[in-house]
Amino acid sequence: MKRLSILVCLVCLTFTAFSNTSTKDNSLIQVAFLLDTSNSMDGLIDQAKAQLWNIANEISDAEMNGDIVRFEFALYEYGNTKIPKYKQHVRQVAGFTEDMDLISSQLFALKTSGGDEYCGQVIHNSLEELTWKDHAGLKVIYIAGNESFNQGNYPQDEACKEARNKEVKINTIYCGPFDNGISLNWNSGSSLSLGTYNNIDQNAKTIHIDTPYDEELVRLNSLLNETYVSYRTSGRYLKENQIAQDVNANTYLRANYAKRAIFKAKENYKNSSWDLIDAEEEGVNVFEYNDQLPEKLQSSNKAELEAKVKALKDKRKSIQEDISCIAKEREVYIANIKKEQHVENPFETSILNSLRAQLTAAGYMVK
Repeated sequence: MKRLSILVCLVCLTFTAFSNTSTKDNSLIQVAFLLDTSNSMDGLIDQAKAQLWNIANEISDAEMNGDIVRFEFALYEYGNTKIPKYKQHVRQVAGFTEDMDLISSQLFALKTSGGDEYCGQVIHNSLEELTWKDHAGLKVIYIAGNESFNQGNYPQDEACKEARNKEVKINTIYCGPFDNGISLNWNSGSSLSLGTYNNIDQNAKTIHIDTPYDEELVRLNSLLNETYVSYRTSGRYLKENQIAQDVNANTYLRANYAKRAIFKAKENYKNSSWDLIDAEEEGVNVFEYNDQLPEKLQSSNKAELEAKVKALKDKRKSIQEDISCIAKEREVYIANIKKEQHVENPFETSILNSLRAQLTAAGYMVK
């Protein structure tokens, strides 16, 4: 009887362990963008640059059981003749990362050049090379292009089935008329992996809505930047990249710069790999990097440095709260303008509509 009881306990423990490993990590969302950078796709890349912060803000607002979720973006380009033929004109631009400044810098560095667009190959590469988490709450690929979905040596059907086996949804975006995309099999690629098919005009210009709140958000963003203090050898470069991505956002008018400022006030904008305040908040012993701090802080003793870190943390929190309050008023203003003027950005809409539906289906709360 005693041996039977022990056996039952072992079976229960094994079942519990198996159940725990199969539990979804609903705090994490993974999204990979596969963008055609062949010669005719300048408009697509332009739209992606112009709408990055809208998409990031949308995902940041998703919740699971009242908690803000984390997300990772990855970026691939395909169809570019500057990528060697032996690589099937496919390149991983950025692996999965929560560093949106990195994604922005890499996106703005993309250049188009004519080539052959192998959708099956880029999907397969992204599935093999990226670190897809087995139990992430939602795993999504967005692939955009304007040629046949069936080009290349790697069968697109096989690639899409691989995605389905990994529980990765493929959302296809054909750059051209809706019916043309269907005849070129962009819809079959999405259906095989339980994703969605959409089409856009890749040459459409993004419409940014100016608001009375934008200048104040830009001002607050400048104050927010002052609360970031680089540490480690690479910190100075990454701090400079933060400013560079502000500049890139501003190339699409103040309204887009304001969207980036709003994202920087959210929990998902973390820079613990280079920022003293984020690192200290996550438990890193930042005081051991004293010789790698900005020169004006290197002479500070531990007590002085602790006081400065606390002051900057408090200042940052206050600025972020101000940005968040203004962002809510700005959101209402934009919603009214969109309703009155029927404003729509196709690339953003095609992504956000499918993303909202798939987040909702996975149990997330979305706006």
